[in-house]
Amino acid sequence: MESKIVLQDIEKAYGKDAPVIENLNLEIEDGSFTVLLGPSGCGKSTTLRMIAGLEQETGGVLKIDGKDMKEVKPGDRGIAMVFQNYALYPTMTVKENIEFGLKNCKVPKAEREERIKEVSMAVGLEEYLNRKPSALSGGQRQRVALARAMVKKPEVFLMDEPLSNLDAKLRSQLRTDLIELHHKLGSTFVYVTHDQVEAMSMGTHIVLMHKGKIMQQGSPYKIYHDPDNVFTAQFIGTPPMNVLNLNDISHEYCPFAEAAYIGFRPEYAVLLDESAAIPETGLTIPGDIVTHEMLGTETLYKIDTKYGRVQVKIFDEATIVDGRVKIFVPNERLVYFDADEQRLRLGEDKWMQN
Repeated sequence: MESKIVLQDIEKAYGKDAPVIENLNLEIEDGSFTVLLGPSGCGKSTTLRMIAGLEQETGGVLKIDGKDMKEVKPGDRGIAMVFQNYALYPTMTVKENIEFGLKNCKVPKAEREERIKEVSMAVGLEEYLNRKPSALSGGQRQRVALARAMVKKPEVFLMDEPLSNLDAKLRSQLRTDLIELHHKLGSTFVYVTHDQVEAMSMGTHIVLMHKGKIMQQGSPYKIYHDPDNVFTAQFIGTPPMNVLNLNDISHEYCPFAEAAYIGFRPEYAVLLDESAAIPETGLTIPGDIVTHEMLGTETLYKIDTKYGRVQVKIFDEATIVDGRVKIFVPNERLVYFDADEQRLRLGEDKWMQN
């Protein structure tokens, strides 16, 4: 059975308020790890809840495996959902929490035992089956929530910011666990987060949303290196892309008459001493170093220029620590946007060559 999810012209409004989501069209491929990414209030959790059947779409068609979900109850959709707050029963043991849904579905006891053994091994909970949730760490509780979802053997896993309550070390570990779990199960994962690190590290496909609309979707590589608009360029990346008003800048080479903004990733810039010769053709901006931060293998510079503050990421051993500098970006590393902040391209495959 395939578990492709298709949303066609989906709209969601609450009462007479303006729609939270309007004319949303999205295909989530069978077996993908699709991440719905965006700032708070962008509609990503609402979209997930509509897929789950916990929210009813105001308009449009939502299909799973080619079947219209309009009249299908959440429990009959072949999905399992993992929430941010775990939603475990505090009076039940780990085993009882995992088993609860199977009992409701009248799965025979022998099969229940086999499934519980299988999933508890998969998520490393074998020795905790007789404990109550209060005796577990945050990471262990989230593993119970995952195991409870897995034991149903769903076609689709829906996850709503499941790692946001965990500390940085646990988040990193569980990201790895979820990637391995996806490879092992081959199921369709739909994951909601506002954290781009989670999205970029786990997703096979990213859907970036803003104000109920899809701003861009694609692979992590594509969405990072080839942004469709200024929003994507400045939401994705740590630090984000530098985007400057082209009207303020004297730049001899610009292939687009309609260009209004010019952008470059911080790691694509070269930092030169004020008196150094420019190595090749490109964009050159003078500025003054405000701060420099050593981040292990890289140094992040914040530089004030007359066009605004620019960030530059240097991976070589840093030799310039303060004073007046020149920022140089080769022409092939520059991107351009029009007055509506939409990307201008010379060719669809140009990003592949950068």
